[in-house]
Parts: sequence; C-alpha cells; structure tokens
Amino acid sequence: EWFVVRKAEMHVSEDSVLVPYLKMGVEAREQLMLDGSLEDAPLTRPDHPLVKYAEAFTHNFDLIAERKSVVSQLREVAKASIVAKFMMEAGVQLQEAWFKLGEPKDSACCLEVPQLWNDRCFSKVHIKDGSIVASEQTNEAKVHSVYGGVDFGIDRFRLAAPSRIATSVVAGRAALGRPSSTLMATSQAGL
Repeated sequence: EWFVVRKAEMHVSEDSVLVPYLKMGVEAREQLMLDGSLEDAPLTRPDHPLVKYAEAFTHNFDLIAERKSVVSQLREVAKASIVAKFMMEAGVQLQEAWFKLGEPKDSACCLEVPQLWNDRCFSKVHIKDGSIVASEQTNEAKVHSVYGGVDFGIDRFRLAAPSRIATSVVAGRAALGRPSSTLMATSQAGL
C-alpha cells in the first residue's frame, strides 16, 4: 500500500495568498520479477483485498487524516512539497533572510527510513520414511508480504501557473475566530 498524491494544484485567493490544494489516496502495488529484478507495479484486480482496502482508504482519506495525526502530517508534508515545486517552477527568488528565520537547533536525528510490513509464511509438512522433509526440498514454502511507503509523484503535476479561487484567506481566518451557534451547540452536545 502506497500513499500517493492524485491531484495537486496551487490556488491564489482574492487577497493574493497562495493556497496548495491536493487530493491524496492509497494505491495497492505489487512487486513483479522482471529480468532478474523486482519491479513495482500497480495492483488492479478489483476483487483483490488490497485494492478494496486502498479504495476504501482513499474514499475516507480526509476523515482518516482528521483522526490520525500521522496521516494529517503526511498530507501537510505533501502540501509543503507542492509549494516548493511551485516555487521552483515559477522561478521564485527568496532573499537570504527567509533561510535564517529560525535558530539552528541540534535535534536528534533518525537516519532510518520508517517502514511498515507484514509477512505471512506457510508451507506443507511432508513426512518421508518416518522423517520430516524440509519444505525447501519440496519447494512448497510460500511467503506473502505487504509493504507500504510514500510516493508523492509531484513531478507529474505542472504547478507554475496557479488558478484563482473566489475566497479570501484573511476573511476565512477571521470567521474561524467566531464559531457559529450551530457549531457551538453541536460541540456542547458532544456530537
């Protein structure tokens, strides 16, 4: 299962604020042995359990991101990547001061790439002449593995020309400070 960006755009609000827009999803993939090496390929059989899981996760991506901070953080990293790609494509030149906004910190650094996997191994046991025959000899040992990762694939999107959106980011921020009465009633009722 791979996290992917399905749609990426840059929008400009009425008040000239750049707003990254994206749709993320999950894609089921498999590894195929081609010419002596493993190649990554999409898994497309609609009845396959991993494809069904990927479709359900994609359909509920925003809801899952609201409830799982790691998925929300992944979406924010994708947005930052989209802004960076836009800046590169548009030839935006930043002053040196932008690179010195924060103080340098000596933070703990993990040099390992996080991975998630699930392996399921099985084989049949054969007895020959009163002793167990190893499954390597019978060639019936099977391994099924599920691995996951992230492939933003933002190189597929052209972002240099942002599109206009008919909303004000500043007005939207002001509205967030005053919740409506229905929102307050809903949160007080525990809904």
